[in-house]
Amino acid sequence: MEFIGFTYVTNFLENTLRNAMFEVIDEANRLFRDWGLRLRFIYLDSLTLEPGYLINVKAPEGTMRLYPLEVLVDFLDYRLKSEIEKNDGIKMNKILGLISFPLASRSRYFDFYESFLGFQAERLGRRVLVLSMRPFESDVLRMALRTLESPHVEDDVKRLAGRILSHELEAFKRRLLKGILHEVGHAFGLGHCSNPCVMNPPATMEEWDSRPVVFCNSCFINLKRAVEERDRV
Repeated sequence: MEFIGFTYVTNFLENTLRNAMFEVIDEANRLFRDWGLRLRFIYLDSLTLEPGYLINVKAPEGTMRLYPLEVLVDFLDYRLKSEIEKNDGIKMNKILGLISFPLASRSRYFDFYESFLGFQAERLGRRVLVLSMRPFESDVLRMALRTLESPHVEDDVKRLAGRILSHELEAFKRRLLKGILHEVGHAFGLGHCSNPCVMNPPATMEEWDSRPVVFCNSCFINLKRAVEERDRV
């Protein structure tokens, strides 16, 4: 059995979205089992980043405070390395870190930042997967969360916000599940695909919503082969 370590960065993550995130990880493991893939996520506890790592990034909506991608990769790789060094018989050389804020990396030569939805890095045979959940959150979902957290909102409004949140959370979880499967595909060597497939990258969130929560036949065969080859190592 091949395992992928799973952790999340606690900074800025509301409890509601954290619970939804764990449901998605459970669903991903269920799909792996139903698909006959000897692959599972294993929880490695959460990470909290110190505020001293925060950077200011200018975005169209204004200046944003967030953690740089390089810091995230270093923290995640260290967490994975520590787990591997325990040598407890678990076969694992990959870690997935979910974050609730945008991903950004500073250009080495110019004073600007690139933004990413998902990112992967290789370190001495260890593979780090980072995925931002932020783009999967709709404006309506964030508004409903703020409404429910406010002590100054009437009960009728909160009940309405609760119903809206329930609907928006389902869309969020489906988007996140597809994002996780997409990154897992890349981690095992899959490229982008033009078929109806979770490896087909979208140009908009509307396109992402239209993607199925499955790999196409070709991508699945390649994924299964890669997992089985890793399982034999």
